Amino acid sequence: GAYLGLAASYALGPPSDLTQAKDAGMPDKVSDIMALIGTTILWVFWPSFVGATETGILENEHHCIVNTILALMASTTITFCLSQALCHGKFDPVHVANSTLAGGVAIGSAGRLDIGPGMAILTGCLAGSASVLGYVFSSPFLESKFKIYDTCGVGNLHGYPSVVGALLSIAFIGLDPDAEFLSQDLIPQMTSQLLGIIATLLVSMISGFGTGALVSSLKDASSLSYMDSEWWHLEY
Repeated sequence: GAYLGLAASYALGPPSDLTQAKDAGMPDKVSDIMALIGTTILWVFWPSFVGATETGILENEHHCIVNTILALMASTTITFCLSQALCHGKFDPVHVANSTLAGGVAIGSAGRLDIGPGMAILTGCLAGSASVLGYVFSSPFLESKFKIYDTCGVGNLHGYPSVVGALLSIAFIGLDPDAEFLSQDLIPQMTSQLLGIIATLLVSMISGFGTGALVSSLKDASSLSYMDSEWWHLEY
């Protein structure tokens, strides 16, 4: 989904009034507070998201819960460390509201596997690092070089961490090759998952570009579609 959105953004191109669009997308005190409240709720409930399909198998459910909590703790810790290090000694609310959840995104691919606490923590650290670095370096690069405007940071919260988690899950099969839900032997299973990652990325980017191109051909170039007032009756 993240790469579908990025490909659609590439096809749509930059807004007609770039300066006004950037001003409209800037956070304020209220939006930051609401985002952080949402992050807290998601953090608390994320283990249940990962383990929702495993309630009938106690061991798998246990793995999902423990691995997710450890990954979230790790991504939260690394987010605060990197955010302060890269933002002149202060924390960026965007990083705290998003990158702290990256561990939960990444661990989903391997949540059921018996990978041990160390690997769950490693997953969270790598995912959180990828997310913060994406906000600091990748987003400006994509805007300047490819005119991809990731206004909600889906690539940094969901895109990069999901790829990190998917690639790690291939290696993690070797830690729990006898898991009852694996349908193939070690090497064929790892190959299948790698091919699945590639296919997912290709399908999402191709369909996203097609969707963006279709919307771009239909949109009114004079409208400011990123402004709430274009679509809503507002009192402010």
